[in-house]
Amino acid sequence: MKVLDDDSLIGYRLDQRYVIHELIARGGMASVFRATDERLDRVVAVKIMHPNNNQISDPDQFTREAKLAARLNHRGIVSVFDQGTDGDYTYLVMEYVPGKTLRDVMREEAPMSPRRALAYLEPVLIGLAEAHASGLIHRDMKPENVLISTTGEAKVADFGLARAATVDQRTTSVLIGTVSYLAPEVITNQAVDPRADIYACGAIFFEMITGRKPHVADSPIAVAHKHVAEDIPRPSS
Repeated sequence: MKVLDDDSLIGYRLDQRYVIHELIARGGMASVFRATDERLDRVVAVKIMHPNNNQISDPDQFTREAKLAARLNHRGIVSVFDQGTDGDYTYLVMEYVPGKTLRDVMREEAPMSPRRALAYLEPVLIGLAEAHASGLIHRDMKPENVLISTTGEAKVADFGLARAATVDQRTTSVLIGTVSYLAPEVITNQAVDPRADIYACGAIFFEMITGRKPHVADSPIAVAHKHVAEDIPRPSS
């Protein structure tokens, strides 16, 4: 199969079912497109892993995580509909949420009042609690993974992808900003439990009400070290 770039994917019929319409977002691990599921005649979001980059260390693990995420049925979590491969592409089909990300909201509104910040974060925490009760940990909570619909509803996206990524990919993610929200045990590759997601939400909350990340340094590695070695400062400071 010819390797296509994001622009070339526009109009492509993925797996003879999903017609790709437009690029929604691009990250270090994957690109997300608005698409039409021709079988069910509905608009969906399709996340396509970047091909030939060796970032999915275990395709079977990716499939297992996608199946676990698909079992989650909560208004605070982006629904997963399908997962598969098409030639060199591994993809995930999800609920399409028109709107913006929490990062976009923070750029517009931060620093915001605690009440306003909690209005966004409360449904996120409720959705995470539902996932945790089902044995699924997000592991990569950040503002980019919280979608805010056009009606103001907050939904958590990207369950399952963090554990399917290689350590090298998590290191790459650090370079593009994830490190600002990683719990110390994630950085040091220790056992991870639901508290890692709560820590990340605390770091996001700090940034929402202060307008700055809890730890700032000259390099991502230095920021990571601060998460391990220092407490998050009081927002009042």
